[in-house]
Amino acid sequence: MLLPLLSLLAFVANAQITITNATFPTAGDTLKYSIDANPSSDIQVATPPGGNQTWILTGLSQNQTSQFIYKNANTGINSMSYPGADLVVVGQTGETYYNKTNQAFEVMGYAGADPAGFGLNVITKFQPSILERFAPMNFFDVKTQTSNLTLPISTEQLPDSLFQGAPFIPDSIRIRSNTQRLEVVDGWGTCQIPGGTYPVLRQKRTDYTTTSMDVLVPFLGWIDINQLLGGGGGGGFFGNFLGTDTTVTYRFLNNIAKEEIAVVTMDSDLSTAASVRYKKNTTVATDDLIAPGSANISAYPNPAIERVRFDCVNLPQDRYTLKIFNIIGKAVFRQDYQISGNYSIKVELENFNKGTYLYNLTDSKGNIIGTKRLVVLKP
Repeated sequence: MLLPLLSLLAFVANAQITITNATFPTAGDTLKYSIDANPSSDIQVATPPGGNQTWILTGLSQNQTSQFIYKNANTGINSMSYPGADLVVVGQTGETYYNKTNQAFEVMGYAGADPAGFGLNVITKFQPSILERFAPMNFFDVKTQTSNLTLPISTEQLPDSLFQGAPFIPDSIRIRSNTQRLEVVDGWGTCQIPGGTYPVLRQKRTDYTTTSMDVLVPFLGWIDINQLLGGGGGGGFFGNFLGTDTTVTYRFLNNIAKEEIAVVTMDSDLSTAASVRYKKNTTVATDDLIAPGSANISAYPNPAIERVRFDCVNLPQDRYTLKIFNIIGKAVFRQDYQISGNYSIKVELENFNKGTYLYNLTDSKGNIIGTKRLVVLKP
């Protein structure tokens, strides 16, 4: 009986992989994913914990694509707000900053358009930074974490409709978010996705995120909106913004690929996949790998104070000229760039006066890629 037991132990030791920090993203990495936003109900990933399993996801479709381009943090427009950051990912609405050590890859915070859709530019920080990946990772590993985020906002920055029906309009509000994260590496085996088969560890991540809102009341200080309204959950005029959300994802990680092989977000019943993001293996045209749509240029942040970044996307290889014009049409900035695909241009605004400007990008033949407005603010 001893011989079969030793054989089994040897098999388990050889079959299980260990995820090391070699899979953490580094500056210059581009991680590419396909997304199935409406996966088939046949996809079964919520299997019982255990080893030597096979998860078959080869029937996934590609409804969307996404990519994460990691750059040195000091290239970000808001890098000074995140001391100690190593990396930044620039998205269409803002920047996400990361800290990386030998044991952890953490999200420090996000700067850009507010996730609530109020039309604000915000700078948010997790306290402490929230763990995104850890190493070494092995079967049976368990991680727990609690992180908080606070965002004070003057009500002058918010739309009046937000407070429609409220008994009064406060001077300021403060949004508080508490995330409790539980991660359990509860399975190992093989994950099959379109274009590849990988040995993986399965990590079940459960996030409990509670969002609260405080109002600043004269002479009373900060008061939780639920207490002010008698525990009414925001009184209706804040809709479903407040409360606790539970998100469960199954994450399949390989010891070589930097991309997660698959990240499956579960539906509210916790047994059906609501969406799947998976490693992009198929060969596609270049236009499919970058942001969809025609050639474009945009400015962030806008309004800007000290500096602005112009993000150019989907540009055919050529020589381009960026120009910024004042209100009377005089060019106050001009610079040429050799660009192919996506490119970001940082411009310092210390010599710009407060006011409204126009900017455009032209190719070598004089064709205008876009003409848009830039607003410069000064303290």
